[in-house]
Amino acid sequence: MPVDATLTKIQKNHVHSLIVHEELNHSEFEWSEEVVSEGYGESFTISVIKHIPTAFVVGFGNTMVTLSPGDNFKVQTYRSSGFGEKLVHLNKWLRRVHAEQTAPDLWAALREDAVDRLGQAERANSALEQAEKATAASELREANADLSRLPPDLTGAIQHSIAALECVAREHCSDNATLGTLLQRYDDLFPKPLDKGIEKIWGFASEMGRHLQEGRTPSAEEAELLVGLATACCAYLARKVKPVGH
Repeated sequence: MPVDATLTKIQKNHVHSLIVHEELNHSEFEWSEEVVSEGYGESFTISVIKHIPTAFVVGFGNTMVTLSPGDNFKVQTYRSSGFGEKLVHLNKWLRRVHAEQTAPDLWAALREDAVDRLGQAERANSALEQAEKATAASELREANADLSRLPPDLTGAIQHSIAALECVAREHCSDNATLGTLLQRYDDLFPKPLDKGIEKIWGFASEMGRHLQEGRTPSAEEAELLVGLATACCAYLARKVKPVGH
């Protein structure tokens, strides 16, 4: 039979006090018991506390305490002769729980941004494909794929997005001039005074995506802004029924 080495009610109350002191929600912790072996094959029934949201665990052994995570490893066991020593390790563990809970999930934010961005692009792509502009739709997908890479290809995103806009504008105008020339040649391509803003977008994209300068590279925010603007402009032209100049 395993030796009963579980914590007493008073000892568990000490643990509760430390949880409250760390400003953690005590209802997110649960107690259980398990049988472990400690040296010479002797078995003990011990108390185990688990933080449910993080799945972090502490096992209060007879002469040791096991933390997950520990100081250096995912699971680490420490020799602890008394309950006071175990509480020292518990304090460290609770601080890890607190840090884990309050840390931002940067990867989740990145995924959410990517999903939102791709959703917007797909809506524009749908409009482009309905207007039989598959090449422009492909360029927009490439632009968003470049933004979603780790690390992102910011220059590539700009190049693909402006290529998509130029492609749609050329077909819309039945004119193979550059986008900058089309904006000057067809003054009703975009509503005024927004056309001046689109011309600025073209100039910025040419500087950042085509005619690169040493030391002048786009930021992630700038690249995302340009891809978003190009996407909106592509969708606008794809839905514009009557081509300009006709």
